[in-house]
Amino acid sequence: MSDITRALEVLKEDFEAADNLVADIYEKYFSRFFNGEHQMYDRFHDADVIINDRELEWILISLPLEMNAAANALTQFKQHNEIVKLKIKQRKSAKIDDADGLDEEFKLMSIVYTSVITRVEMELSFSKELIMGAKKIWDARRNGETPPVGEIGDIPAQEPQLPDYPLNSPKISFE
Repeated sequence: MSDITRALEVLKEDFEAADNLVADIYEKYFSRFFNGEHQMYDRFHDADVIINDRELEWILISLPLEMNAAANALTQFKQHNEIVKLKIKQRKSAKIDDADGLDEEFKLMSIVYTSVITRVEMELSFSKELIMGAKKIWDARRNGETPPVGEIGDIPAQEPQLPDYPLNSPKISFE
């Protein structure tokens, strides 16, 4: 077990550097799309103050727009990751001397990009779940407000007036 501990100690600095880089890239390119989402999630879990309709409206209307913008940014980011992977393949097939160490840097870059992509995809999934939860609350509130059929305020319900139809009506021929 001491070999694993020693290996983790050797890699600790690299892990921290990679984690920091993933966090920095996420902050720079994606966090703005999900800030409101996390605030609304916290509101869902606040047992003291119930989430209000204005907050639910933000989740149901604005959050999907933010998700669309995040998805567009994610698509571009995925494209960049594919370019990095292509560059790795090109350098490998061209048998370019790796004296500059770029091959390893490109591989690390791809790992970091993949981590950012995974994080953003998880945030998008979380946003979808939050929207569905908000929709359930919104529907439950609206259903609780609906007056019973036939009653509007204090006006008593009236039976609809149907016209009298003769029982022996003439038959219509379409010939």
